[in-house]
Amino acid sequence: MSVPSEMGPGQLDEVWLPREVETSHQIPDRLYGYVSVNSRGRYSALEAEDLTDAQPFHGTQKDRRAARRAVESAGLTPTADSRLGIAVVGPPGAYEELTGGEVVTRELLCYAEAGRRRYVTHLDIVGDGQPTTLGIGKVASPSIPAEGVVLERPRLLQGIFPSPLPPPVSKFHLRVPDDVALLLGAAAVHRRGHHGDGVVVAMVDSGQYAHPFFIAHGYDVRPTVTLLPDTDPSEDPVGHGTGESANIFAVAPGITLRPYRAANNQGDLVAAIAAFLRAKDDRPQVLTNSWGGDGPYPPPGPMDEWERVWALEIRDAVEQGIVVVFSAGNGSFTVEPQVPGVLAAGGAYVDPELRLMASNYASGYDSPWFGGVTVPTVCGLVGLLPRAQYGLYPVPPSCAIDQEEARAERGDPPDGTREDDGWAMFSGTSAAAPQLAGVAALLLGAQNALTPDAVVQAVTSTAVDVRAGRCHPRFDNLAGPGIDLATGPGLVNARRALDSVLGS
Repeated sequence: MSVPSEMGPGQLDEVWLPREVETSHQIPDRLYGYVSVNSRGRYSALEAEDLTDAQPFHGTQKDRRAARRAVESAGLTPTADSRLGIAVVGPPGAYEELTGGEVVTRELLCYAEAGRRRYVTHLDIVGDGQPTTLGIGKVASPSIPAEGVVLERPRLLQGIFPSPLPPPVSKFHLRVPDDVALLLGAAAVHRRGHHGDGVVVAMVDSGQYAHPFFIAHGYDVRPTVTLLPDTDPSEDPVGHGTGESANIFAVAPGITLRPYRAANNQGDLVAAIAAFLRAKDDRPQVLTNSWGGDGPYPPPGPMDEWERVWALEIRDAVEQGIVVVFSAGNGSFTVEPQVPGVLAAGGAYVDPELRLMASNYASGYDSPWFGGVTVPTVCGLVGLLPRAQYGLYPVPPSCAIDQEEARAERGDPPDGTREDDGWAMFSGTSAAAPQLAGVAALLLGAQNALTPDAVVQAVTSTAVDVRAGRCHPRFDNLAGPGIDLATGPGLVNARRALDSVLGS
């Protein structure tokens, strides 16, 4: 059965379409992956049961050097290192030489960008003795100190010189920076002299375009680091990273932004793990990620090997003192926001009458994998179904988002902008994550010794309670007084959180 990897809305019948189908799609010439180095502890990272502590899964320097030599000998190029493993890139044949298996494609039905359900192409390693987990391969030679090879699973984003000012549109929306700063309590913090000065925020996304909006406001955006050869670090083919980064500056205008491009020239996030590892190695104070995967909910069992080793890499960043933010998801279920210590960004909606309710575009659930973890940790500002057109953000002119949001879709009117004007209206928990990153930066700017746990405690204990509405229909949890599965403790409030930290 051959299924196209891109389908428009209304083309998927969720009743009968299978979760996974086999295809013969062409395999890319260059694949991004990860090699898990032998753990110092007793167990492999791929089989880890306790994911609250990454230290037992660190590799020794000797094993890491030997593994690096082995992957280079196989024809793979290391792109980033961590204490647990190595991010690599290379041709399919190099992975096949390293594992003795065969690289094939599979199609999985996923909640993808803008809440669409579509088939997404995944890569797998198959053959005698190879694990059954999607995207996991076993190293062929026992002399190589590596527990396994991981192929990146798709992570989805959750010609006219543009004006630095947004165009006038009649559809209700939030403006950056003013409306976002006001509704999140950041404007009051700015008046007290706190802007996040000196705090470095890393953002792994589709790229960062030098939009006049950022220049006119004097924001500090450092040159983009791209993890993909043959890609221009000054470009953002989708517009997602550029637009969502405006949320960070709306909340914390004094931060230094370090963008990491994980997207290829088609805008696909093919190097998300590599970019995360690279950003982690650069040791920012905050690392925000507006993307994730999707899997069955409720899951059929415990986490698979792919999810375990990835969760440990994320947990390792938290243990290094980095505030790690991930989107909760736009109806998706994925491991990233469930990792203990991660600030998982959910969604709350403020309507034109300033009434507060849960966003029915955002995921919300009790983690089936980590006891005591609920998603979201706290909420940012997110629009409503069908496609959450809410914030008006700067994007590269004529990029994918610029064009898509200017068109009517699924009964939702266009956003009122042109397809080539460099402005588009969107949101999702992709907007909530950088908003929370901005709040974290404000707190760290005021008290730079705060730990990630202290930041999480401050924003959750002071959130504004959301008592109406439901989260995404896939989970259908109801918001009510106190902590709930739709919105956690509620909408983040920077002023209250700062007062908590400063003891005001």
